[in-house]
Amino acid sequence: MSRFDLNHPPFDTLAPAERDALEARSDIVYFPDDAQIVGPDQPMDALYMVIKGVAAELAGDETLGRYRIHDVFDARSLVAGRAANRFVAEEETLLLALPRDAVLALTDSNPGFGAYFYASVAEKMGLLAQRAGSRELQTLLSATVRDAGCRQPVFVDAAASIRDAARAMKEQRSKSVLVRDGERLGIFTTTDCRDVILEGVDSGEPVGRHSSYQLLCIDRDDFLFNALLLMTQRNLRRLVVTENGQAVGILAQVDVLSYFSNHSHLIAQRLDRAADLDELADIAGQIDRLIRILSGHGVRPPQLGRLVQALNARLFARAWRMIAPARLAESSCLLVMGSEGRGEQILKTDQDNALLLPNGEDFPEAAACCEAFSAALARFGYPPCPGGVMVSNPHWRLSLSDMRDRIHHWLTRPDGDSMLQLAIFCDAESVCGDEALLADCRGYLRARLQDDAGFFSRFARAIDQFDTPLGPFSRLRTRESGGRELLDLKKGGIFTLVHGLRALALENGIDAASSAERASLLAAAGKLEAGLADDILEALAFLSQLRLERGLRRLDAGESPDNLIEPEALSTLERDLLKDALAVAKRFKTQLRHHYRLGSF
Repeated sequence: MSRFDLNHPPFDTLAPAERDALEARSDIVYFPDDAQIVGPDQPMDALYMVIKGVAAELAGDETLGRYRIHDVFDARSLVAGRAANRFVAEEETLLLALPRDAVLALTDSNPGFGAYFYASVAEKMGLLAQRAGSRELQTLLSATVRDAGCRQPVFVDAAASIRDAARAMKEQRSKSVLVRDGERLGIFTTTDCRDVILEGVDSGEPVGRHSSYQLLCIDRDDFLFNALLLMTQRNLRRLVVTENGQAVGILAQVDVLSYFSNHSHLIAQRLDRAADLDELADIAGQIDRLIRILSGHGVRPPQLGRLVQALNARLFARAWRMIAPARLAESSCLLVMGSEGRGEQILKTDQDNALLLPNGEDFPEAAACCEAFSAALARFGYPPCPGGVMVSNPHWRLSLSDMRDRIHHWLTRPDGDSMLQLAIFCDAESVCGDEALLADCRGYLRARLQDDAGFFSRFARAIDQFDTPLGPFSRLRTRESGGRELLDLKKGGIFTLVHGLRALALENGIDAASSAERASLLAAAGKLEAGLADDILEALAFLSQLRLERGLRRLDAGESPDNLIEPEALSTLERDLLKDALAVAKRFKTQLRHHYRLGSF
């Protein structure tokens, strides 16, 4: 039996036998208050894991970081053979000392473990993301029927004719109806309909005579795996879903299988079948649950963001077509912008959308439809944009010629507000209607852009809005709030990476909206060094993962997601990777400042 918990990074990459062998070589060491563990430039002959207490890393009198239970230090010094900084016990501290030779031997034999010590930023972050995938099976087995959702039941009276039941199934696009016969509840399916036709039964007969009243039910909060097991055991295609003893839905076998194999496919099907805004609001909640499930499976933010973007696009388009008359929906172009347009908004933060209208056509109903659309999105969980970037705002509801005038204004009067609006528009993606309107605007923007270094410098200058919270000796710079030391992920790193790629893409005529596509195309064109492009994308993915995890915890607590994290609450590996990610942002910012000569502004 293991005496110590070696299930945390980086030891979670070791096989059980490797952990046992490493533990057998380890020692427990004790340090009283204020005792020095290792001094600067002293030999680093062990990797330390905190068992109890707090160890601090210092450069001179400046505290660079603190290590608590399960935290590990100092991998860089271990590889170098000497400590770069001083480590002291801030209180009585017990450490597990893992001999340097044993640790380095494992780095040679175990690539995953070695990556913690030697891998590049991109490789290290990629390996960290892969570990999350081991949680997939556990998450799937804990999913409930409620997580998968169910189809709205269609009820008919037992006295209704078979023809009436078939008509109800056709109108509601359902393969079954629930039949009410007094206190009894039965089911009549398309298979039953086929059988009565083959038997020559008159379609005018009461459907109740040909229904099955031996229903198999499952509670909405029962495990989905139990539903799959019951269907498999009884060779069933559907179950009646109950809540508080009442039938509330139908769970089809295809829905269960879709959930286990492709959760998003189920939601997409429901979007296509949705009959009203009430059903869309329920599906929007399903997207939230999907995010939790897939995030638990280890799906990374870049992939998860693109999936959520695709589902949101279908959700928004379905809602818009329900609200707007067909002529308006087909002739206009509904846009999403900002992080939604880039496919990088996973949790619901705020609305960023616009509507382009064709020239020379009058749509008197457009304003009311746009107000209703913004209200619907708010109901779906997307709060109004604080800056008013919504179709309900006439400023973002424009004809093609008016949009061209707006672009002309941005380019000829490049003040702060113009550059902000241009940045938002650069991330635009069409979700419904005539995509040619957006293509026309993009073409006009490209044609109007001149080889004007001053303009591009003004556009890129926003990267200097926020300081990168990484000081000398890789010290994280935090701000105190409510007794906690917090760091803003968006201001500290995400914005620099996103806007830097956006600026380079605009300068080089790249229309792609997502950061991943921009980085790839810029690297392919020789405008961004390939290694740096990889590091940027991995850093962005890691920072987004931290933000997503923080956002999900806040939602669980009934709070709105934000961009703040508490570095001290992270593991040693996560803090190291946070420093690496911020260092990438800092390096990219330095290159951008040089490229755009921002120091002269």
